[in-house]
Amino acid sequence: MKANSMKHGLAIVLFSTALLTRINLFGQAAPPAPASSRPSPAIDLSGYWSPAINEDGLERGAGSEIGDYAGFAINEAGRLWALSYDASRLTLKHHQCDGYVAPYQMRAVGNFRIWEDRDPHTMQLVAIHIWAQTTEGFRTVWMDGRPHPPAYAPHTYQGFSTGRFVGDALMVNTTHLKQGWLRRNGLPESDQASMVEFIVRHGDHLVDTTVVTDPVFLTEPEVRSNDFFRQPSDHGSWLYACDDGEEIVGRAPDVVPNYPLGAQPFAREYSKRYKIPLLSGIAGAPSIYPEFVSKLATATDADAVPLLQPAPGPSPVSRAMDPEPHDGEIHVFPVSGNVYMLLGDGGNIVVETGDEGPFVVDSGSGQLTDKVIEAIHKLSVKPIQFIANTSFLADRTGGNVKLRAAGADPSLVGSFFSMQFRDAGVGATIIAQQNVETRMVDAKLPSAGWPSDTFLDERRRKYHNGNAIEIFREPNAITDGDSIVQFRQADVIAAGDIFNTTQFPFIDIKDGGSVQGEIKALNDILNRTVFQHEGQGGTLIVPGHGYLSDEHEVVEYRDMVVIVRDRVRAMIKSGATLDQVKAARVTADYDTRYGANTGPWTTDMFVEAVYTSLKQSAKY
Repeated sequence: MKANSMKHGLAIVLFSTALLTRINLFGQAAPPAPASSRPSPAIDLSGYWSPAINEDGLERGAGSEIGDYAGFAINEAGRLWALSYDASRLTLKHHQCDGYVAPYQMRAVGNFRIWEDRDPHTMQLVAIHIWAQTTEGFRTVWMDGRPHPPAYAPHTYQGFSTGRFVGDALMVNTTHLKQGWLRRNGLPESDQASMVEFIVRHGDHLVDTTVVTDPVFLTEPEVRSNDFFRQPSDHGSWLYACDDGEEIVGRAPDVVPNYPLGAQPFAREYSKRYKIPLLSGIAGAPSIYPEFVSKLATATDADAVPLLQPAPGPSPVSRAMDPEPHDGEIHVFPVSGNVYMLLGDGGNIVVETGDEGPFVVDSGSGQLTDKVIEAIHKLSVKPIQFIANTSFLADRTGGNVKLRAAGADPSLVGSFFSMQFRDAGVGATIIAQQNVETRMVDAKLPSAGWPSDTFLDERRRKYHNGNAIEIFREPNAITDGDSIVQFRQADVIAAGDIFNTTQFPFIDIKDGGSVQGEIKALNDILNRTVFQHEGQGGTLIVPGHGYLSDEHEVVEYRDMVVIVRDRVRAMIKSGATLDQVKAARVTADYDTRYGANTGPWTTDMFVEAVYTSLKQSAKY
């Protein structure tokens, strides 16, 4: 436990430093000084660097063993997430090229290069770039005082970093990280994590100290240090390219390798191999502190076994940040090409502009529709021509009436085909799968908000504003009228409520939703995505709620739904009742990310929807 004692001591030193420099280890830093008053760099980090991996060699080389989570202040969700992890998940096509998140990237083996970017006129330092060979991790640390992006901006493996010199250290603040690893043995780091980092040069050596705060999986910040030594010349090896492919032929698309809660077959292997108590690797925060050594002297399996499965009692609520603005304003975020995401009216809205009228996907809750219309008019002087609804739910159709009235569809005026539309030439044309109109009629919603241009199956397609637009039906996902909308040239998919980054999926059983349909819909999205590099970028997905994503976020969401489905299905097959399934806390490792005990969609409601959906199915 010597390493843990050293880690605890380092944490105390860093915390003292933080107090002196007004740094909050929970991710907040003092505002950067204005560019004109910022001091010159105290250190030059440029050069070729290699990690010295004699420290934590197993972790940074082959990877730590299952059950070895000592020294990490993991909570129950983090521990159970790790214990349910099956390394075969990496054989799935969409996981084969996963990159490393920045905190783990700095611990990777392989070559590193650091260089500066300076203003060509003033020579002021604009950015420091870090390239890591393994997974080709490319980091930019902005040194020009720019702010971090809004919460709804995309996340990347390297995140968004800003830095400033504090004495002889470069202090870096990183946000907008993707979900990744604290350790490659399944110990997770969530997409809500942030990092404060200190890089200090000692001659030809660098010390990089990272402080990771993760409200989803950690109870305390995680402090680690990484050592590098300077190479005299170019290593000559930098690339780590990756393309995915089929590794297991014939596997069903809704299979995600995982172990049932409490049934990890290798949970005791680590403790048996090294003849140490089972508690040593899974205790969480206590394992950080020196006094944990004395506790292990009397620890028995009885102390540890309860930690291998969910604790009885209520589930914790999500600690994830809601990225949607709630200031009564509509916020516009450029997505790709001439496609934009509008946030603020209770659900994400997508707008495509061009030389024709705007094409709008979903209309929000209807509370701020006047401001939505104003925001669209700032993007295009032309009237809204089309509105596509991805479902009939209120957050997708609430603004239909006003948004339609603010638009016009000149393609219907006087055309032969206009005879089939009851509202031809009056406002924008609303498009949706037929069940959307049926449900809105049944609910006695205003007829002016009903879709009049409906389709029955597969897809509706248009070429509009320079984009090939396809509206694909996703039967029986969250409802029986769901669709996704793909803008081909812009490479953007509007997913509606099929995918969001803020909660468990809303599966409306009474209106035709099903967990199998939800999984199929998420896989259909993934069948239409292409990553740009190492599992990120490329096709962008606008969720119904939450931050702009790419395929990585959809994969993690799909995995979650599949794993929960598997657990509920196994309990049904064993004869469990709904109350027993709820009591088993089958979502325990995801509750701190997506769960809620109050509000319109709780964890229990989600579990009940999965249970009911599977029971109604002929085959579990």
